[in-house]
Formats: sequence, structure tokens, C-alpha cells
Amino acid sequence: MNTITADFGTTPTDDATEVAPELADKPLDRKIIEGWMMELPQQPSGWRTEANICCDFYDNNQLSQDDKETLEDRGQPEVITNLIQPTVDTVLGMEVKSRSDFRVRAEDDDVCTDDMAEGLSLLVKRDETESGLDRATSEAYAAQVKAGLGWVYIGRERDGLAQNAYTARYVHRNEIYWDWRSKEPDLSDARYLIRRRWQLLDDAIGMFPMFAELLRQCGTNWQGYDPILDNGNTGLMQHFDISRDSRLSEHMYVNRVDNSVLISEVWYRKAVQGYTLRLPTGAVVECDFDNPEHQRLIVEDGAQVKPAVFQKVRLAWYVGPHMLYDVESPYQHRLFPYVPFFGKREDLTGAPYGIIRVMLSPQREVNARKSKMLWAMNSKRVIADADAVVDHEAAAAEVSRQDAYILLNEKRGPNSRFEVDSGADISAQQFQALQEAKQSIPEASGVHKALMGQNSSATSGFAINSLVEQGVNGLADLNDNYRIARRIAGQMLFEMRLQDMLGKETRVKIGQGAKARVIVFNRRVTDPATGQTTVENDTTRVRPVLVLDDVPATPSFKMQQMQQMTEMVKSLPPQMQAAVADIVFEQTDSPRKFEIADRIRSVAGVKTPEQMQAEQEANQQAQQAQMAIQQEAAALANAKTAAEIKAKDADAEKTLMEARGLAVELAATLQALKTVASGFGVNIPPVQSTPQPETIIAPRVLQSDPNSI
Repeated sequence: MNTITADFGTTPTDDATEVAPELADKPLDRKIIEGWMMELPQQPSGWRTEANICCDFYDNNQLSQDDKETLEDRGQPEVITNLIQPTVDTVLGMEVKSRSDFRVRAEDDDVCTDDMAEGLSLLVKRDETESGLDRATSEAYAAQVKAGLGWVYIGRERDGLAQNAYTARYVHRNEIYWDWRSKEPDLSDARYLIRRRWQLLDDAIGMFPMFAELLRQCGTNWQGYDPILDNGNTGLMQHFDISRDSRLSEHMYVNRVDNSVLISEVWYRKAVQGYTLRLPTGAVVECDFDNPEHQRLIVEDGAQVKPAVFQKVRLAWYVGPHMLYDVESPYQHRLFPYVPFFGKREDLTGAPYGIIRVMLSPQREVNARKSKMLWAMNSKRVIADADAVVDHEAAAAEVSRQDAYILLNEKRGPNSRFEVDSGADISAQQFQALQEAKQSIPEASGVHKALMGQNSSATSGFAINSLVEQGVNGLADLNDNYRIARRIAGQMLFEMRLQDMLGKETRVKIGQGAKARVIVFNRRVTDPATGQTTVENDTTRVRPVLVLDDVPATPSFKMQQMQQMTEMVKSLPPQMQAAVADIVFEQTDSPRKFEIADRIRSVAGVKTPEQMQAEQEANQQAQQAQMAIQQEAAALANAKTAAEIKAKDADAEKTLMEARGLAVELAATLQALKTVASGFGVNIPPVQSTPQPETIIAPRVLQSDPNSI
């Protein structure tokens, strides 16, 4: 969003009192829109007349009423050799042959995955077919080539019984007027765009039933209306005053002949002072403080809020100077829903024109010279004396016949002349000039005979290819403008789809055959660990971009691509042919091509990239599991060894304690023996021992003779 930032305050409440009246978020003043309507007749209109003439020449209406009357006075035949139509049809056929599909490109935001991009691409393709966008853009391209400008309307279907949600329609150039100061191809810098259509009064009331009485009064120019007797209908009284004060005359929007009124659909931009919100994706939108999603972004994600002045698109409906209603644009994109398909534009005035413009003069010359040549071939020039024949009118009528029989005057003088000239020499000159005029049409348009598949002066293959390449290059500017406009139309359709998908689960099947899978957008899932709810494949957090595919999707191009692939496969060895047979079958138009390709893979043992990737991931997981098992086994072995050592230490400790206990018992026994021996007068010497700490003390056996006691 293009904004002009400024310091307007810190809160919406503080800022509300400082908003300038011109920057208030409300409908534009009626007098300004009325000034635009007064400006429309002052815009350059010559290009519209010329565009109509170009289309007439394509439709074989190449002689005006004045030309027909002139030819009739001269006695020349009305001859038209339409060389413009096949030339234009060649260009239109190139568009059909090179038409490509829309494709959603995943931006590098770590959010939009390849599967999401593929699923969104399928949705856009489906919407394109159901809305009729492909047909509408083809018609706009035809108008772009012929007249220099075509229009396509992209919006929601208004018919309540229609099955499709969106509609795309071609709009004739004479219904739309736009800000002539605009320079951008998408009219992003235009102040207004007005579509004007004459509607029967009954149809107009059907479109706006709440304004039925106003429409009836406009259709009758308020005849018989008395504000005093209006029973206090202040709204109708205000419109009555507006019709009297308006600068628009009644005949500009009322046609009493067929009882119709002119409905004006006005799209315009208005500068508004407010706040902008920068989303985590980098996009900037108008901040709505009452929107819960915007509140969450500000509080949780820390989205930036800044005061700014920006342009808002609004829609207003008018009948002459009478405003029916004025509302904000129902679309999120900031463009008018009418996409212009410009051909070429004049440098000074910006007026659009097509390729027929440069062919008008040689086409007129071809028609004039061929008519003159046929007239000269069928005409006779007679040089005769007054006395050569008796009845000169009868002789003149007879001369024009191929089997003429003329009686000369038998009383004519000896030197009397009667000569008839067929004019063959003049016809030869006209024929030479005619051929030069025919050759100037492909030279002026750049569409040569080689490009049209006709015989040309080029004889070698290189020369023919050069002419074809030259013709394609000559149409590069025209086709580039077409691709830009078509991408803008697709982007509008795509953004409406994203707007309708907000907060809704959408299931899309992507892939075919063994590659088929289902992706679900905006699915709410609960994390079992944290218990928090998240949105899977959230379309509101991505920034996808719609582009045109580089490869055309037409049947003729697919057939050509299939032929090239078949020839390449034939040149491969047999074992390599079997390896790519499944890919070749997937390029065919067979309804069961993916099933056939899957069977070929299963029989030949060929694995798809997805299967190979899955096996690789499974092998990696198996290796990781095996390593984990080995590590766990090593840990168990180490634990077992440690347990065994600990058990041995425990046994040693137990043995030591038992030895110590035995030593204590032996010491007590020895002490008892000493006591007994002392009673008999026997003195037992003490045992000399030096036990080591933390060692087992072995008991010592006394070697004494009991008889000695």
C-alpha cells in the first residue's frame, strides 16, 4: 500500500479531531463526480472513432456510404479484398497457441510450502474456468489487437442462482471512460473510472428498486411533480433540487425515445487519513482497531501501527447528477475491477491503437486499385468522328459487349475514324500498383506471409525462420502488455479466493496417480503437548504471488512437445527407454494415463522421486534407530560391568567384615586361654603380628602340646 506517513497523534481518539475535511473517510462530494462527468466529453475522442473504423475494416465493412455513392456515379464495382482479417487472425491464433496457465509462486517466507502453492494454483485454475476468465481475456486481446484497447471485468457473481462465485466478462471500450491523466498500465494512478450503460427504465428499477420513484421522475424529466404535494418525501425533494441545479443537461442521461436512462458506475480513489498496520509477512494494510485479528497481531506479534495518508477505492452509482449510493470497495485489492488491455499508445496523447491502424491506408488502396482495374478491363475507349456511326448511343452500348456488332455510317467521310481501345495497358499498370499495395500490408504490420503459413519471397529455411522471428519480435510489445494485463486479472481473481478462504477449511487434491494427496488449508489443530490451537496451512500468513507459467498449456503445444519427447526416447537404448516410459505416458492425453504410468513403474521396478525420497527418509530413520539401539546396548553393557564391579566390591567388604569378626573372636579366645594358663602358672607370650589395613587377617593356629599344660 502506497502511503504518506506523518505524525497525526498517538491514538485514534486524539487523531479523530485533527482529520482534515478533505481526508475524512466518507463519500466524495457529488459536485466533484459531476465535474468528472462534464470532463468526459472533453477527452480525446478521435481514437474511439478510429477504433470503430479499424474494427469495421476487420469485419469487411470497408466502404462508407460516401464511397459507395462515388463508385456508383463512376460506374465502378464495389470490390473489397480483405487482407486485414487473415493478418489479424494470425496474431490471434498465436495467442491461443501460446496461452499459459496461472501458477502460484511460493515466496521465501518459510510459510508457503510447495504443496500449498500447488493447491492454490489448482484453485485459481478452477476459478479461471468457472468464471470465464480465459474467454474474457481472449476477447480483450482481440480488441487490443484490432482497436488498441479491451476491458475485462473481474468481480463476484451477482446472479443469486449462478453456480460459480466469481465472474469475468469482456466489456466494450465504448462503455468505459477513465482518468486521461493516468499513465500506469493497470490504472493504479487513475483518479476515477466510469462505466456508462443505457438501461431501459424497467431494468434500471430492477437493479435499484429502492430508487424506483426517482428513476421514474428522471425518465419523465420531473413532469407533473409538485414538491408541495409530495407528502414530505424530503429525499425526492432534494433530488428535484439537484436536477434543477445540475450542470448536466437532461438529454445526457435520459432518452425518451426508448424510455431509457444512463446508469453510471463510478469507481474512484479518495485520499483518507488513518492508520496502517504492517503484517508479519511484510504487507501493509489499513488498520481496523475493531478487528480481532488486527488486535491479536498488535498484541501478540508486535505488528507496527503508523498514522498515514493513503488512497481508498470506493464505488458509487449515479443516474445523471443523482447519487444512488456510495460505498467502500468490496474487494481487498486496491485496483479498479476493470482491467485494461492496452495495445499501443500514442506518445503525446496516450491514445490507444492497434495493428490495424497502419494497415488502413494500404487496404484502401488495394480496394480502390482493384475496383479501378476491373472497371478498366471491362471498359472500352472509343475515338470516333461525328459521321462514323448513325446512332452514337447505340454504338456505345454495343461496344461494351464482348460480342459487339457495330454498323458504321455508309455516308461517312473518307477520313472518318472509329477506333476502340480496350485499355489493357492501363490494367497492367493498375495490377502492378495493386501488387505493391498488397505487399505493403505485411511490411507495415510486421506479420509476414511466412508467419501466416503462405508462400513468401524467402526460399531458404534460414530466411523463412528469420521472417517468422521478425514477425514475433514485432508483436513483442503488444504481447507483453497482454501478459501484464492477464496477470493482473488473475491476481484479482486469486485475491478474492483468498478473501473467501479466510477462516474456512478448504480441501484440495493435488497430484495424480501414485502422487495424489490431499492438502487442507486453514485447518485448526491442537498441540497435545501444550494444548494450544494452531492453524495448519494458514493462507492469511503467506504472501503468495500469482505468475504466468513459462510453458504454454495449449493442446497444439502439448502435441508438439509430445512428438519431440517421443523422438528423443526412440534414440535411447532399450533399457533407458523402459526407464522413462512412465514419464512419456504421463504426457499423453489418455484419461487413464496416470494409472498406466503407475503400472509401468510397478512392473519395471521404477520408483518415482517421491518414492525414492520416502525410501531415503525411511533408510535414514532406520539408521538412526539402529544407532540408537547400539548406543543403548553399549550403555546397558557399561551399566552391567559397573554393577558387576560393585557386586564384587560388596562381596569383598562382606568378607573383610567377617574376617574382622573372626579376629575379634580369636582375640577373646586367646585372652581366655591366657587367663586359664595363668592359673596353672604358665605364661603365654603375646602373639607378634602386624596386620595391614584393609586386608584380610588370617587366623593363626596355636601349636602347643596339651601335655605341657
